[in-house]
Amino acid sequence: MKRKYNFCFYIIICLHLFGIGLISSCKRDPIEPKNDTEIEITPLVRPVGAAKGEISSKVIGAAGGILTSADGQLKIDVPPGALTEDREISIQPIVQTNIAGIGLSYRLKPHNVIFKKAVTLTFDWNKIAAEIGLPQTLGFAYQQEDGVWKYVGANKMDMTQKTVSYETAHFSDWSLMNRLSLEPYEATVEPGNSQSVRALIYTQTTWDDLLTPLTGQAAGSEPGYPVGMPESLPSKFIDSWELIGPGKIVKADISTVTYQAPASVNGSATATVKLKLKAPRAGTYLLLSNLHISGNGWIELSIAGSSPVRFPASSAAKSGNKYLLSNPENEGGGYFLLSWNGGVGEYTYDIANGGNHFHFQTAETTYMSRYLDKIIKNIVPSGGQISITKIDKGWVEGSFHVTNAGYGPFLLSLTTANGRFRAKIFEN
Repeated sequence: MKRKYNFCFYIIICLHLFGIGLISSCKRDPIEPKNDTEIEITPLVRPVGAAKGEISSKVIGAAGGILTSADGQLKIDVPPGALTEDREISIQPIVQTNIAGIGLSYRLKPHNVIFKKAVTLTFDWNKIAAEIGLPQTLGFAYQQEDGVWKYVGANKMDMTQKTVSYETAHFSDWSLMNRLSLEPYEATVEPGNSQSVRALIYTQTTWDDLLTPLTGQAAGSEPGYPVGMPESLPSKFIDSWELIGPGKIVKADISTVTYQAPASVNGSATATVKLKLKAPRAGTYLLLSNLHISGNGWIELSIAGSSPVRFPASSAAKSGNKYLLSNPENEGGGYFLLSWNGGVGEYTYDIANGGNHFHFQTAETTYMSRYLDKIIKNIVPSGGQISITKIDKGWVEGSFHVTNAGYGPFLLSLTTANGRFRAKIFEN
């Protein structure tokens, strides 16, 4: 490997040797540090994703046009001259099979179309912002014919609108992914327990290609790297670890730390483990892991298939054979209540006082495990069940599923509610 000389460094040494005062400093991008061990990522063959959503289609010709997915997440902008004849273009959400993917993937058809000019794919990541790690390493990937996903990065990032764009000349199955991450990105830690936090990378990389847009590829070739099982982030990219919040971190090795939660917390708290990166461009680049500590446990809730929201739980109050689980101070966006009668097992919903119920009340509406049946014109219990999977050492664990949760005026509207929980038991 040829030695690299830095001109700014040479000038500074000369000024020092000749006793000349240094008036100004040279600005430069960081020099690539020596690497201890190069990583090897084995490309991972993944299944093709099944359709999972409404298809959106439009005939676009030589004049160009714009097509947006039915869920509003992905937009295709075909410029004038990209096509020489009319073609039906379509987008369909599909199951995510990219191991590093975020949200749904999207099938863009026809797969055999080759554009004369690059088309622009723009992904709106507002709805999945909580899953985004470091935006400068967020980018697109597409699934190749061999089943391996290929990370190609991004050409433009709008942090205000929360959109990311990439220009391509072909259609495939496309996904948004975090190339780098801390594992776990988010987790719950009980007081006194520990949690390992590891810096991971899902593709090969060169020093110049750590951040998007990718720049280190040969001229004329498509940028990108195959996606595989993650490996520890090489030490040359790691600057320092930091903890914001209660507890402490104990360094295990340069790419992994162990977080130790405090022995007790008053209610709940969040600790954030930060990894500051060394990068090829000047700036501050941080990977984050958010660790939630609750002395009483946690509840996770999804309404209408939305991304689950996790919030602290109050102790599950037990009186005889009856349990009541709620959240303190409406954390999680509303008042939550789950009640059931019995130990480990499954419990269907009913409308009797003191029965098995789900209830979540926000400022706008209330969701319940009951609804108004329009045929019999009466309130009936929702489908689904509460599943208690474990009761041990003063803690209860389980999940809940409501197939037709009633909401709105007179509980006429229907949606779904799903979640899980782990909570300390308080006996009256």
